[in-house]
Amino acid sequence: MKAWPKVALGDLLHRSDEPATLDPAAEYHEVTIKLWGKGVISRGKVSGSDVVSVRRVVRQNQLILSKIDARNGAIGLVPSELDGAIVSNDFPSFEFRDPDRCDAAFMGWLVRSARFVDLCKAASEGTTNRVRIKEDRFLNQQIALPPLGEQQSLVFRLDALAEKTRQVDAHLDAVERDAEHLLVLRFRDA
Repeated sequence: MKAWPKVALGDLLHRSDEPATLDPAAEYHEVTIKLWGKGVISRGKVSGSDVVSVRRVVRQNQLILSKIDARNGAIGLVPSELDGAIVSNDFPSFEFRDPDRCDAAFMGWLVRSARFVDLCKAASEGTTNRVRIKEDRFLNQQIALPPLGEQQSLVFRLDALAEKTRQVDAHLDAVERDAEHLLVLRFRDA
């Protein structure tokens, strides 16, 4: 396998600071990020009138992380259904500088890897329950970046594997339901 060139994350990403101008009568999704690469999701909706601190807006395909839990894999891409959602300053988001250099979907897969989580740990500092990622250190971290065509090929293969995994999980759930149903019938007959 050939070595891919190393690139600083700051060469690929830049901080997004779109301020949220909230309508007191409207509702907004707030964002949270599951640990260990399990996704960026809605924490729920909040009324604009209930928001008392400064918020920012996030957009689809921005890379977002939790300052507190990035070291535990709380990092991912903003999904389309959360485009326009709001976040606090504890959830910095980043836009891709050049989509012809770094595919957002490739980065979405990369940030789920143990190696990337280690990179986030290396960019974090603090004591016990106050460990937070330092953005400047995060953006100075380097990753191996394949050419765009290879990134897209990897994404295609990983997406296909993820879909097969989803199908297997669905079949296993169906088998489990059938097994439970059969047990209920056997106990009823006994």
